[in-house]
Amino acid sequence: MPPRHRRRREASAQRSPYFVIAAAAVLVAAAGALVVAPAASRVLDATSLAPAGPVGYVVCPNAVTPVELATRTAEAPIPLPVVGTPVLGSFAIGTSADGRWAYVATTDGVAASAPGAPAGRGTAASGGVGNVLIPVDLVGQRALAPIPLPGQGGSHAVVVLPSGHLVLVADGTGVVPVDPFTRAVGTPLDLGAGHAIFGMTLDPTGTIVYALVPGGVVPVDTVHDVARPAISTGLSVSSVDSPHGLAVSADGATLYVAGQGGADYGGRVLPVQTATGQPMPAAGFDRFGIADPAALALDGDEVLVADAANNWVNGVPLGSFTDPPAPVPLPAHPGRAAITGTEHPTDIVAGPGRTGAFLVDGFDAVLPYDPTTSAFGKPIAVCSGASSMSVAPAP
Repeated sequence: MPPRHRRRREASAQRSPYFVIAAAAVLVAAAGALVVAPAASRVLDATSLAPAGPVGYVVCPNAVTPVELATRTAEAPIPLPVVGTPVLGSFAIGTSADGRWAYVATTDGVAASAPGAPAGRGTAASGGVGNVLIPVDLVGQRALAPIPLPGQGGSHAVVVLPSGHLVLVADGTGVVPVDPFTRAVGTPLDLGAGHAIFGMTLDPTGTIVYALVPGGVVPVDTVHDVARPAISTGLSVSSVDSPHGLAVSADGATLYVAGQGGADYGGRVLPVQTATGQPMPAAGFDRFGIADPAALALDGDEVLVADAANNWVNGVPLGSFTDPPAPVPLPAHPGRAAITGTEHPTDIVAGPGRTGAFLVDGFDAVLPYDPTTSAFGKPIAVCSGASSMSVAPAP
């Protein structure tokens, strides 16, 4: 059934203070730079089909499911124009700050059709399977034609800069800049050997992107288009196919990184001072166990950790960081034998206001979670093979 909410919205365009904005659809990226020059912004239909209030967009191999966070209701899935089924976890989603666009980075063999064309059946590219970025019009609730990217193997992260005119996609060891309006792809910024990217997060100013790599985090300066020296954490990256094990505080002063490490190789959440790159005392859990902290979310005065190996949530209070309470196990998933998925939680996000947190269970559901009571709500059915989730306001 179609989405239930229809509202009129005025189309608007934003300009980026960090990147060159021009009227011509010309690629101006120098080697290693994260710059593309967009043409005039695409104008959307005035009638919005998007759900009301804050929405979580859950990405699966072949679709994106919108979830109304306030009512905890899933809307009709938005099909993705992909040929075949990407490897579970080798895709990611990001949303624009105005809630008008989502972007899915995935692996596919689709050859792009005309710019702005609605999604349809793809055509296998002559070069075989490759990476693509799929713009999703959240006002019209439809996916557009994929934008081919360099490289193969999928992506674990997508970041949309505040202007909305530039999308950064993790592609192996590179950060690929894409102008979604002109479909221009810039020269990737390579982080170097051994720095495969397993997650990215944007600081509150929109000037630094933190890239999660094995053993550390690489800050990427989006103003000067350079990678700063890596911050060593000593933590391994989650074995989950789509880890999102880093988050930054609202003031941008502290970066939280999840992984395994230490003498006991237990689960860790490590705070890092962003100004100095100096690590602070870590929170540890499941010593000598099978912890696999795959995703983080900041919710008020605590860090929420989704542990994929143990199927539980760890709440780490900021006031007693090194002494976290007992974890909260996820409820059993009914009928799991018949469901395609990664069979463990893969992402956790914090909704705005009092909507609570939401955990992607790795199957076909999103679990609402109340951090104040440590209680899970009724599962919200979404598309099969759910991997990650991005929260956006109503457009």
